[in-house]
Amino acid sequence: MFIISMKGCDTLEYDRLILDGDDSIIRTLFFTDVHITGRNPRSRKDNFLDTVLDKLSQLSSIEKERNCDFVLFGGDLFDNPSVSDAVSGRCAKVLRTFKKLIGVAGNHDLFGNNIDNIKSTRLGLFEKAGLIDLLYKGERLLVKKNDLTLQITGTPSHFGIDEDDIEGDYVVSDVHKDAHKAIHIIHGMLMEKSFNPHMKVVTFDDIIGTRADLTLSGHYHRGFKPVNIDGKYFANPGSLSRVSADVSEMQRKVGALYIEVSKDNINLEFIPLRQKSGDEILDRSFIEKGKYREVKMEEFLREIRSTSDIESADIKSIVRKIATNENLSKDVLEYALTKLSQAEENLSKE
Repeated sequence: MFIISMKGCDTLEYDRLILDGDDSIIRTLFFTDVHITGRNPRSRKDNFLDTVLDKLSQLSSIEKERNCDFVLFGGDLFDNPSVSDAVSGRCAKVLRTFKKLIGVAGNHDLFGNNIDNIKSTRLGLFEKAGLIDLLYKGERLLVKKNDLTLQITGTPSHFGIDEDDIEGDYVVSDVHKDAHKAIHIIHGMLMEKSFNPHMKVVTFDDIIGTRADLTLSGHYHRGFKPVNIDGKYFANPGSLSRVSADVSEMQRKVGALYIEVSKDNINLEFIPLRQKSGDEILDRSFIEKGKYREVKMEEFLREIRSTSDIESADIKSIVRKIATNENLSKDVLEYALTKLSQAEENLSKE
């Protein structure tokens, strides 16, 4: 389950974390979607790796300034599951400065979005090294600080994260009898409402039955302000990095969510980080040059959809659609998807 870890006076033993402190308030930060890579996204003018590592360093400083007990993470630490040793080493050096990091794996952290191969990824290596404690579906961590007990659960990205078992992935149905509050972290497309019929999303209304007092999500880079529905909070502070140059990213403030949990309340505060303006670091010229190509690509995809009931050009989505059309068993589908993820993993090593 959890790696046994000891840092300072706090102890984490399998499914229990005992915190030291003079009060009964648990303080934490939540950030998500860093997408660490040694390759500059084509939209960036600066050194992307230097910039995102600086963001992590800022979070480490805030963790200490706010006297946080630990930091929570929503997935996609890396932009791909097999970043270079040099990049991994620089990232590890920064993560060592955090008191404790607890989070879930994102789709970019995994080969073929297959959580079963986590051990062969860089994030899996970081878990083994004790740099991060990962949450897995079906597990729960009880955090105790004096007379306050907080339950933390998480669902990493996986095949069909927003399609197959929404309730099982998103909805917390079981809260420990000793827990005063519950937090659930998921790397999935959680939004207030769907705005694209071709995009699979999960809305707040879909999971309003959850017993989690706070649901934290990643994956959706723009994020959204905390929403309170009948005393249940839903929040996503947005990606810690800006990897595209669309208008919303040019203007978006990058930051993390500061969280205080007591027996009676959960207080949330968005903390913006130091960042340069979009005009300084984001290049939109390729977007203007690529408009014609994008129009032609959309026409091509539309032609495919008009002659087929397959709605996606993504190979894994096509496999899933074929399996559904042919009434193939779940075992056959999972076998095919596993083979695809293994092929992707092997290709990444060549």
